Amino acid sequence: MFPIHDGIGFEGNLARLVEATNNISPTGIKFAVGDAAASVILAAPGRAARFTGSEDCSVLKAELDAQVNKFSSEILLAALIENVNVRGRIIEYLIAGEDEALRQKLVAALKGGNKGIPKFKTENTLGDYARVFPAYDTETDVKTKIMVLSSNPKAYNLDKMLAFLTNSRSVFMFYFVGVDPGKLVSTVLVSMFQEKLLGATILLKHWSGRNSRGVTQFEGTAINDLIVKPESAINKEESSAFLQRVIAL
Repeated sequence: MFPIHDGIGFEGNLARLVEATNNISPTGIKFAVGDAAASVILAAPGRAARFTGSEDCSVLKAELDAQVNKFSSEILLAALIENVNVRGRIIEYLIAGEDEALRQKLVAALKGGNKGIPKFKTENTLGDYARVFPAYDTETDVKTKIMVLSSNPKAYNLDKMLAFLTNSRSVFMFYFVGVDPGKLVSTVLVSMFQEKLLGATILLKHWSGRNSRGVTQFEGTAINDLIVKPESAINKEESSAFLQRVIAL
């Protein structure tokens, strides 16, 4: 291949690369936000504040905590996996997966020394765990935090987040599981608008295509702090300003 491209020369290769780049079709779809949708989206921090102060939030955390307790041994085994993507997907599925047969295959593989871990595909949705309450439709993203490691984990797709928040009942939550070598530290359930978490949310527009607002990631130190000392406070004004900035992208 090199002799062929070498014969074309720099100008020829440059033209070829430009043509190939221009022919790439973006796969993302930038979510269009009209006036009515914007009004519902900007009301999301208020919905989140009401939910986090409700009994429904306690029920949601209790359900997720029950799964963590049930599979605590397997979560600790999975936490030893070096590949961060595989590790995260397995732990998330143990906690929030819907296919019980697949979950049991993962359990068996982990107990067998990580041999024969089945290939599985997780849905590319906003959250891992959907739960409907009488007044709220919740999506919760489950994330593992290895407390002794420094990391800035990926968070969420901005267009998917906006689309979900156009539902007047929508509440988007994060459930963080803190793990240290050999032990579970703690868990915390917080809104995407939780004051510390929002302040640690980084917009990554430069990684997105022309048809996308981009994605976000979290500064890991804020997650560690929330796991050690849970807080649920939401600053509605700052949250609204954040949403307006995202809508304008």
